[in-house]
Amino acid sequence: MRVALVNPNRYLEPPVIPLGVEYVAHYLEREGHEVQVIDLAFVADPQAALAEALGSSRPEVVGFSLRNVDSSLYHDNVFFLEEAAALISACRSMCDAWVVAGGSALLAGPREVVDYIACDFAVYGPGEKALPALLRYLEQGVSPPRLIDGWSYSFDRGEVPARGRWVDYAPYVERRGVAGFATQTGCLGGCSFCIEANLPWRPRDPRAVVEELAILRERGCRELHLCDCEFNQDLDMAKELLKRMAQAELGLSWSLYMKPLPHDERFFQLLAETGASTLTLSVDSQSLYAGVYSLLDLQSAIVLAQREGIGIAVDLLVGFPGEGMDELRDVFDFFRAVRPKTVGVSAWLRVFKYTGLGVDIRARRPAVGTVEGDDPDYVRPVYYSWMSLEDCRELIDGDPLFRIEGLERRSNYERLS
Repeated sequence: MRVALVNPNRYLEPPVIPLGVEYVAHYLEREGHEVQVIDLAFVADPQAALAEALGSSRPEVVGFSLRNVDSSLYHDNVFFLEEAAALISACRSMCDAWVVAGGSALLAGPREVVDYIACDFAVYGPGEKALPALLRYLEQGVSPPRLIDGWSYSFDRGEVPARGRWVDYAPYVERRGVAGFATQTGCLGGCSFCIEANLPWRPRDPRAVVEELAILRERGCRELHLCDCEFNQDLDMAKELLKRMAQAELGLSWSLYMKPLPHDERFFQLLAETGASTLTLSVDSQSLYAGVYSLLDLQSAIVLAQREGIGIAVDLLVGFPGEGMDELRDVFDFFRAVRPKTVGVSAWLRVFKYTGLGVDIRARRPAVGTVEGDDPDYVRPVYYSWMSLEDCRELIDGDPLFRIEGLERRSNYERLS
């Protein structure tokens, strides 16, 4: 079939090379489909650019890759689905193709997002093999389900996707963007606020990852960003990959996200050996109070990273129901003492319908704090908070180590550079 894959993500702070589009395009071509990628990131008039591309290729299926529902920042929030819905509506007036949506935005609530953007079908979860399966339904004239569970199809662990063929990297690199790669999907964690919590976890074969990295290096990409939600979910797997990366001597500089545990000294040594220059440590006060990890675990991770010369940022999420200023002062004082390079503070929680936090808030509003937003599907932004901006600034106490997220549009790897 003739398939057009559309990247509608025009949020450029920083610009993000559409990794999922590249992966899916590779699998579609492998299955014999004729693939076109329509990248709208930098065009002045996205509807005109879409009309021109669709008119020349006349696809039978148009797939929209939706990276996020919104920017999830209380201050300066940007909602993305309104433009995506407008592009999908325009697409329907331009051609008779089936319209399919995919991407991590679907995790906010597959049926709710699909209803909002009004597409024909959607894949939630990995799309590499699920979208080709959907196309087989359509080719056979069989009516497929509207929602396709990507985890039931997953991906081939040893597959090495072609990179740099479907998307022009040059305009991204010129605007501070870097190429990404992935080593796994899903999450073993159960964080109450996260739409990725408890999703089926599946790692890629480390040998395939290293081969993909070699392709990116050959295409001139030597600065990379890891797209995993958290790299160190399985420490043994992470270290095996790092060993293979070190042996390949790829000469890369890369950044990653990780959680405080698990880790050990050798893990950080291997990160340094592979060229990991910066990492972001994902920390939330709820996990601290629940004993998922401790301040000593955080100190160990920060000290070991600093010892290896790795720049370390902390994403700190606070302000959960039941917390108070006094206990949070201890957390802020801890980071003031151990001094990572930067701590980004979010004290306004984006609530999603099916997360643990969302289920609790829908069942019973917290006695303290406010819930802002009135969308019953929680697709449009809904936030919970009990802290004011002044409260947050009081905890920061003028220390330049801390930044309130959303008051500036800079990623952690930019802050650390």
